[in-house]
Amino acid sequence: MFTDIVHLHEDRRKTGAQYALRILVGSMVAWLLLHSVGHHDPLWAIISVVMVSEPELRHAVVAFRWRVINTVVGCAVGVLFMWATGPQIWSILLAMVTCVLLCTWVIDAPTGWRIGPISTAIVMTPGVLRHSEHMGMEEALLRTSAVLAGSAIAVIVAWFLDVVLPKLKPRRAARG
Repeated sequence: MFTDIVHLHEDRRKTGAQYALRILVGSMVAWLLLHSVGHHDPLWAIISVVMVSEPELRHAVVAFRWRVINTVVGCAVGVLFMWATGPQIWSILLAMVTCVLLCTWVIDAPTGWRIGPISTAIVMTPGVLRHSEHMGMEEALLRTSAVLAGSAIAVIVAWFLDVVLPKLKPRRAARG
């Protein structure tokens, strides 16, 4: 019984260290990459790195897939509502509800469906706050590209740490 508790504690530490390493590396890459292309607000990319990072590559790929699907749906709904209704506070709420129903009823996203309405709000809020449909669309594209970049970076970091790095370790010679 006691050894099970010790092993569980060790597993949590290992998992926590994996998350920390992946988020640290992914966030640094996202920050530097976005800065190098003139995008000076890495917040949404870093949030995406955190959301998609998983201790195992296969789980990161699943998280990435749903993050991308729900982000694209949320952004599309936000842009459509921004175009159809203009920058209105009520339209954000209606767009978010529409996105929730679309993500849960039509797409049937088992995980990460909340990203859809969050993306809708992220896309629409700048236009509403600035009272400008044009500013909203521009900001929507920048934020969406940052979210997708951060998500992709999280998968690339997972791939590097799970596939590439282990191959770089020197193998010990078998003792005979």
